[in-house]
Amino acid sequence: MGRTALTYRQRLQLELDKWREFKKALLRDEREVFESLVGHAYRYAHAASMYPERDSFDLFIMSSLLSHEERLRALERELKVGMRVDARLAP
Repeated sequence: MGRTALTYRQRLQLELDKWREFKKALLRDEREVFESLVGHAYRYAHAASMYPERDSFDLFIMSSLLSHEERLRALERELKVGMRVDARLAP
């Protein structure tokens, strides 16, 4: 017996295929940003695969938001250490 349901990665690829023309319309540097966003979203495939009933675009957006939050926190940590302005930055 084989798998009957698509994996999250397969569903995400189908969703991204729908955005192919949008991606082609972007400028080169914007396409690089788009690809980076997609790459970061794939990092959370393990969590997204736990929700097969959810829309793959919703899972992509949540994964992207998590990635942005993670990167923002890392930048804030670097800023706090580098500039020693701990009290001025929000937790």
